[in-house]
Amino acid sequence: MGAFGTVWLVASQSLRYRLSGVLLTIASIALSVFVLLGVEHVRQEARSGFASTVSGVDLIVGARTGEINLLLLSVFRIGTATANLSWESVEQLDQQKNVVWTVPISLGDSHRNFRVVGTTQAFFSRYKFGSKQPLVFDQGQPFEEVAEVVLGARVAGELGYQLGDSLVLSHGMADTSFSHHDQLPFAVSGILAPTGTPIDNALFVGLDAIDAMHSEGGSDSHQAHEGRDAHEDHDAHNEHEVHEEHDAHLGPDADEDHKAHEDHDGHKGHEVYEEHEAHQDHDAHNEHEVHEEHDAHLGPDADEDHEAHEDHDGHEDHQDLDHHEEHHQAHDHPPIGTVTAVLVGLSSPITTLQVKRWVDEYEEEALLAILPGVALTQLWELVGNVESVLLGISILILVSSLLGLNAMLLASMRERRREIEVLRSIGAPSSFILSLLMIESLLIVSVGVMLAVGILLASIAAANTLFVETFGLMISSQILNPSNVMALGLIYLTAVIVTLLPAVRAYRVSRSVGTAATAD
Repeated sequence: MGAFGTVWLVASQSLRYRLSGVLLTIASIALSVFVLLGVEHVRQEARSGFASTVSGVDLIVGARTGEINLLLLSVFRIGTATANLSWESVEQLDQQKNVVWTVPISLGDSHRNFRVVGTTQAFFSRYKFGSKQPLVFDQGQPFEEVAEVVLGARVAGELGYQLGDSLVLSHGMADTSFSHHDQLPFAVSGILAPTGTPIDNALFVGLDAIDAMHSEGGSDSHQAHEGRDAHEDHDAHNEHEVHEEHDAHLGPDADEDHKAHEDHDGHKGHEVYEEHEAHQDHDAHNEHEVHEEHDAHLGPDADEDHEAHEDHDGHEDHQDLDHHEEHHQAHDHPPIGTVTAVLVGLSSPITTLQVKRWVDEYEEEALLAILPGVALTQLWELVGNVESVLLGISILILVSSLLGLNAMLLASMRERRREIEVLRSIGAPSSFILSLLMIESLLIVSVGVMLAVGILLASIAAANTLFVETFGLMISSQILNPSNVMALGLIYLTAVIVTLLPAVRAYRVSRSVGTAATAD
């Protein structure tokens, strides 16, 4: 056994002899390393995950609100739309010369707590994530019919849907909805491959499907109309059967009598109709004369009063219409014919600010255009202080744990004087005593780091469920990224520095013991 093996064996036996204090020190270091590595890993993964959620989209246009609010709503499906865009505004935007493509999206419905996104087929070819990676279908194809839906990977996996399965969408976003679009069930036409983005948590239908659901389910008039038509058809069918039974009862001669009776009734009806028209013309002539005499009696101000009365009636009708529209917009789902946001692709990055200025200055409607990258930067600026605070706290916890290691080694020097005397008496040099304390310190730190890594991996697996449900993002279990490797290196370096003081003290004790032994 070499010198290093001997030092290792002695250090492990010495730590086992002081097991209770060593375990407390290991637990303290493991906790501090767990906090430090966890904060750094989550910070890096969250930043890269948010940044890779959408790519290849130059602008996102929506109703005028906060830029971060529009980003969270349109990309991460977080929040509720306070206003929508009219379809006329979407068409005006699409007609701009620097705009290559537009993909409207409409939010407001859900299925078993998963968001429903109304959009067009272009969404599946235009939307990119990560390093401009396209969406890929794991099964099936995009929706083609009105009553077809495409599922994200997590929706299909968690709810157990397969191609061709039928499902019903609901109003609003809640765990349990009591307002369902039962009149329009959807069939699964495709299932997307996993992306690690909010795409996995959504269901996609066509904009025409959104209109169909809300136009049929928004009121009972459609069902009442169908019921009334069926009732009329039923009455007509019964009347036709009674008529046929009556003819069969009268026999074949009844047809000739019936025709003669109809001709006689038709002739009389024609005469009565001519007399009725003559009477109506006479009444209209008399009414016209009375109206002229009434106008002459009232004078020229009568026309102005009449027009004012008509304007007043029109104004009341307009107020009623506005009230109806406001009530409709206050519904859980967006009004029919409107969209929540529009994803925009431009011909060149140089034209981004030009189109953004046009949107912000649009007079027909209060709109806002955001650059996804800039909005993500603003989002991280808001949480940047929180990141710094968490990182600072984790560093302080680590330093305190290493100082605890230092205190434990210093406190053990007094009781280990006898151990050092024995080692020196059998010929162990002073450098051996110095190496012994350094090895003990590194063993404690290494066990604490391994324990911290194991706890961190288990915590990531548990936290991924919450992150996927809230943001549609997943935290990678590859914790040995460059930043964490650098953090581990600094941890070991700090441990060596902290151990220097007790090691030097042990070295001096060994020298003094050796000098005393030589003098004897």
